[in-house]
Amino acid sequence: MMRCLFLTAHPAFPAVTGADLRNWQNASAAAQVSEARLVSVIAGPEGVTSVARLTTSHLGSDAEALYRLPPGSASIDLVIDPSRIEALERVVREFRPDLVVIEHLGLHPFLPMLRQCGARLVLDMHNVESDLAGQISQKRDWFGARRRREQRTVAALEAQVLAEVDAVWVCSEEDAARLAKRGLGPVSVVPNGLPRAGVAPRSLPLQPDADGPELLFIGHLGYTPNVVACRSLARRILPRLRRSLGQARVTLAGRDPARKVRRLARADVRVVANPDDLAPLLRGAHMAIVPLRSGGGTRFKIIEAMAWGIPVVATPLAAEGLGLRDGHDILLAESDDGLASLITALWQDPARRAALRTQAHATAWERFGPERIDQAVLDAMKAVPAR
Repeated sequence: MMRCLFLTAHPAFPAVTGADLRNWQNASAAAQVSEARLVSVIAGPEGVTSVARLTTSHLGSDAEALYRLPPGSASIDLVIDPSRIEALERVVREFRPDLVVIEHLGLHPFLPMLRQCGARLVLDMHNVESDLAGQISQKRDWFGARRRREQRTVAALEAQVLAEVDAVWVCSEEDAARLAKRGLGPVSVVPNGLPRAGVAPRSLPLQPDADGPELLFIGHLGYTPNVVACRSLARRILPRLRRSLGQARVTLAGRDPARKVRRLARADVRVVANPDDLAPLLRGAHMAIVPLRSGGGTRFKIIEAMAWGIPVVATPLAAEGLGLRDGHDILLAESDDGLASLITALWQDPARRAALRTQAHATAWERFGPERIDQAVLDAMKAVPAR
């Protein structure tokens, strides 16, 4: 039987972030046709999982060591101690993988050793990091020169790493086109699937009655683009809604809220830090709002909201790569005023809201359900060229 090793920065089981969910999704699909192992650089649970033929292990590094970066490091750099490379080499000798999937550009120091083991190598790009580096604002010198230098640095590393692997997986056709434009590949598109499909409702659920909409934003609340989106939602979009609707409330939920997010909490803004269970929040929401204007990510928040029958109002960037139809699966607007107007109109039109809920729920399950994603992963595995 084929053996697949997935090398990740963080433990994918139990999944916490969108990156974890994608890693778990891909490894679980691979375990249908192979013996699979998830190996994380940072310590996590070890042993068997709930998926047959899928086990986990780690290389023993703590999170602080991984991110203890020297000055001048690029945004995707990780600190990889030589002892971790030796630890992975021992795993490789014991497991003898036929295919190794590496989930983060910052794990490139493992590549020279992995190239010698004879396995086919795949880089799974959650984002095209060079494109992302050009979006996220940093402390700038004149005319954004620091951002341009960062983007060039990341692009050079990206090209180097892609030349050393046998295949590349990306989340969307848009990311595949970005790499193709630079002559990088071969590329397979492995979309992000519906997270926690086992608890999401297959039938369209009812929504609670309320005098005003309950708005929900879920994401890593320490990630800079999400912090900016939360402040936009609480300070600009919500006041506009309260003027037009009288009542509206926002819940900001996610991992490790930054201080700027915690300070947004007030009577009509609830901040839920590190929720153990998202189901109660999803059941209580009338709309999911994603006013993202920079950054990448796995965009699981949109797929999950749709699968729970929650209409999504977002910026085009937030929904990039999902192939959703504006006005059919989702509502899109660029500006805060535009987002507020869409929310107001949708709340005041129950028939349209019901139609959008129904279509979003169907699209989430049909296009991002487990069966579709499993097939995409298996097809991508078959497409990796032989050495």
